Amino acid sequence: MDLNGQIFDGYVKRPDVGTVTVPAEIRSRAERNTKRRRLIKLLVGLLVPAVVITVFMAVVCDTRTLGGDFVGNLDGAYGNVLSDIEGITEADPRIVDIAMLGAHDANTSSLSLSNGIDHVTEDGILGAVFPISAGFQYRFAVTQSATPYQLLMQGARFLQFKFSLEDGVWRASHSVLGRELKDDILDVLRFLDEHPGEVVLLLFQCTNEERENADCPLFNEWLAGVEYKGKTLYDYVGAYISDESDAADGMLADTHPGITDLTYNSVTDGGKQAGLVMLQRFSVLYGDNRYSHYFYDMDYSAMHKWHNRMGSDVLIDEIDEYALEISCMGAYRFMLRVNQTQAAFSAATFGDILLGIGEWSLLKFASKHNVALLDHANFDSWLKLMPIFQVDFANSDYGDFNNRANAAIRARNEEIVGILLDGGSVADLYA
Repeated sequence: MDLNGQIFDGYVKRPDVGTVTVPAEIRSRAERNTKRRRLIKLLVGLLVPAVVITVFMAVVCDTRTLGGDFVGNLDGAYGNVLSDIEGITEADPRIVDIAMLGAHDANTSSLSLSNGIDHVTEDGILGAVFPISAGFQYRFAVTQSATPYQLLMQGARFLQFKFSLEDGVWRASHSVLGRELKDDILDVLRFLDEHPGEVVLLLFQCTNEERENADCPLFNEWLAGVEYKGKTLYDYVGAYISDESDAADGMLADTHPGITDLTYNSVTDGGKQAGLVMLQRFSVLYGDNRYSHYFYDMDYSAMHKWHNRMGSDVLIDEIDEYALEISCMGAYRFMLRVNQTQAAFSAATFGDILLGIGEWSLLKFASKHNVALLDHANFDSWLKLMPIFQVDFANSDYGDFNNRANAAIRARNEEIVGILLDGGSVADLYA
């Protein structure tokens, strides 16, 4: 029987002859065919998204390459960026006024998925999804392609170290684990030994922020045991922070000067040795111990805003806003000022998510973003208001960034020295 038409509970409605009875066998076969077609449509509807999601997870979330050859400039041309400025000891600028290239998460070049993730991350949501997102987490954990020593030789003078205690060993950590932190500290000590008259600001951030906080209080004591040619980091800071123990309660006296009292000569002993200023982020994590007074509290001593966004346009807008805030406050009178220019994977907007996926890795994004910062009309103003120019991929050679950044920073520092030698005041530096 010709079944062209619609089936209605055992009948076929035929335009030409009206409604006729359909045999049960034919009706059943037609119903099975209809159900089969609906099932196929449903399975296809489910299969296509499943394939898309699988490809997305495999390519976007688990691809473990950074998206390019991010070696950068490694010519070692900037071992001396302050000590060779004529008149710097006579001018004796404040440390908070000196322009510096900063390296965000400066010890992440050694991160490797073969090392796994730190135990705090492992216990959280990132740990739960790590098996299917390892590549994504790695690409957004590595912010530098050079070691701390190499970064210092490329002109970086503000380094941020992140670290975690894993199985009794302090390691570089940004969720993904890197080499032993001891090697990063030795990099800094080596540089300080080789470059008298240079000044390094070193920011420590312990990432073991679990509720018990059993690890971070161990750090300061451990640091005292890391030596290079018989000197520790504390020995360099000892140039201006004494170890007096004459406080009334028998504890070590807090003898370190305020952050704005530090000058080039005070931290370098008049240029005779390298100078070091150590800071700690979330300093309460480290507790009170006999080494606490060697560190400055980053959150108390500096203005620094993490923008937590992706995309040069939105980051530049936020940098502009923060620069205006700093200017209105006259913040140069009180503290360090850090221009945190770096991006972060953000879910603030759907556009941020797409940008993060499209940019692929923090190193890839920074290579172009850093040049956009230098090219911006407000860069010189930013550098004056926020002398620490902190970036990802600090030694990038894309657009000749590393050379150009060092040239701009040196020009600003020479300007500072010149103003002070001419009898100018600190306020004149910001006129």
